[in-house]
Amino acid sequence: MDLEYNKLTTGLLAQGFTADNHPDYVKLPGCIPDKNNPLRNYDGGFVYQGSYTDDLIYKTGCGKFVKGKNVLHDMGYMGIDWCHENDNPVMRCPYDNPECSRNNPLLHGTHGGVLRAQCWCECHKTAEPYDYQNSIELANAEREAERRQKYEEYVSMHHGRVCANHMYYDEHTRTWSQRYEPHQCFRRCCSHFCPIQNRELSKKRGNVYYDLKTIRIRQDGTLFDGEKIVSVTRGIRYYDHPVSMDICEAFVKLQGGRIYEEYKWNHSQLWALDRTFQAEILNIRAESRPSRDLMQDLQDIKNGIEIRYDADLRKADKEQKSRKRAEAMEKKIQALERKLRDVGYENLEPYSLDKIHADKWLTPERIRELAEIREQRMQEEKNQPVQLSLPLDVLFP
Repeated sequence: MDLEYNKLTTGLLAQGFTADNHPDYVKLPGCIPDKNNPLRNYDGGFVYQGSYTDDLIYKTGCGKFVKGKNVLHDMGYMGIDWCHENDNPVMRCPYDNPECSRNNPLLHGTHGGVLRAQCWCECHKTAEPYDYQNSIELANAEREAERRQKYEEYVSMHHGRVCANHMYYDEHTRTWSQRYEPHQCFRRCCSHFCPIQNRELSKKRGNVYYDLKTIRIRQDGTLFDGEKIVSVTRGIRYYDHPVSMDICEAFVKLQGGRIYEEYKWNHSQLWALDRTFQAEILNIRAESRPSRDLMQDLQDIKNGIEIRYDADLRKADKEQKSRKRAEAMEKKIQALERKLRDVGYENLEPYSLDKIHADKWLTPERIRELAEIREQRMQEEKNQPVQLSLPLDVLFP
């Protein structure tokens, strides 16, 4: 196993310590591939106790102090383990300096995403006393204070019509922006007052409904091969439960296209399995309850379109699941009753599942009835004539 020791382990071994004899501030990791040589592990040997690293004091290349609890415990990057045990843990630079000359060149560059700007900075332990006025903790506090101040300035500039659920902070430019997405209100709305619309949300509740039209070409080798099959499912609800009609109407107006994108993502295998498959989202609307247009249905059916309603499909699915549960329960009860007829209710263990189920599923009258059936069966078996087999010399002396 090609595993190298970390800097901590190398130093302790040089001092004469072993896997069975080591200082209290270190320990062996939980995963040890080779039990005969526990120091040969994926962490490089010994690791620090968590409480010990919290109290360590580090210093950055630019001379800032930072507490051990505020650095990244372990990061694998560029073939190097940046960790406490190698005396090179990293932390996020509060100044976002991607080409800092006093930092390890391997960490140069900006990482993160569209809104995240992360520059990693290497740290090393120091014996100098911690100085908050010259620390990363102070720099982070100042950065967070700047972030909060810019947020308040944005709110003031927009006259309070700002919602935290729709606010985004760009760490590259250190600026706030607001993107109103009603779908976020469904997931995270915590108030009946909408600051963006500057009014109370409607107490009338509803949902977003839409119709799904699908088209397939039959490819079954029959006389109907090549026939176009058109199906429309009406009244599909978008949200799992009703929400304010204001949110529904705003979603239809601003984010209706999201429905097709989500459908295409969740059903991508339909396009992969059938190249002729087509799908279209129609009639996106906000309603308090799903509506039906009988005349339109008749016209579509006349044109050869199969019409279904999501509410009917859900009801049928619910009834089918309920029926299957009832059938499964009936089989369990029948099996339990057979056991009671064979073993007897009084012979069941007091806390066994059979005893618990018998008390839960069966009425006392049914239990007594099964006991009577068992008793009658036992009596019939007892009274059944016994056939005797005698030797021939007894039968024909």
